[in-house]
Amino acid sequence: MIYLIGGSPRGGKTILSRKLSKALDIPYLSTDYLRLVVMPYFKGKDKDDNFPFEKMFDLAGIDKFFKDYSGQEMLEADIREAKTLWPGIESFIKHLSLCKTDYIIEGVHFLPSIISQFKDDKNFRIVLLAKTDDDKIFNGLLKNKNSGDWIADNIKDDKILSSAAKSLSEYGKYFIEESKKYGFVCINTEDNFLDKIEEAANYLKN
Repeated sequence: MIYLIGGSPRGGKTILSRKLSKALDIPYLSTDYLRLVVMPYFKGKDKDDNFPFEKMFDLAGIDKFFKDYSGQEMLEADIREAKTLWPGIESFIKHLSLCKTDYIIEGVHFLPSIISQFKDDKNFRIVLLAKTDDDKIFNGLLKNKNSGDWIADNIKDDKILSSAAKSLSEYGKYFIEESKKYGFVCINTEDNFLDKIEEAANYLKN
């Protein structure tokens, strides 16, 4: 069985993947790592066009990133990268399926439109996770400070953190709308987070 977990950043994809991996004793992988494999094959302007985050994002200047770019601009950049990565990711997924290898893959790059080909395949289980409420996302980021959260730990100004929360909500709205369009289950994890992760895990296992 191939398990695909998509959705917005901070939605709980990695936590769900780890939980499912432990429960089923199978490996998991993030599309972020597959991005690092594919990206070196693009050079110059081709790389700039297909991997816009390379110019947009710098962890050392994360405050500036959330000041300079809107949530919609970030989402559009991720959509561009998802489409660029898809031929490689699709080939990897189909190889796993052909070899009947059980695997969990998670990532923001799983746009409902491009994974829809697997929706009715009995060898796949798919779920998406999202959060849409700015205030709840912001409060969640505050709680996650100094706990390994790459956003919360690197943004010191709460006003910028609030901007980050608004940007993340744009992703959530997109994934919920697109999931409805393509008939996928998308679970909102902003309330009772751990219970919702358990719900998603049970959905994938059953």
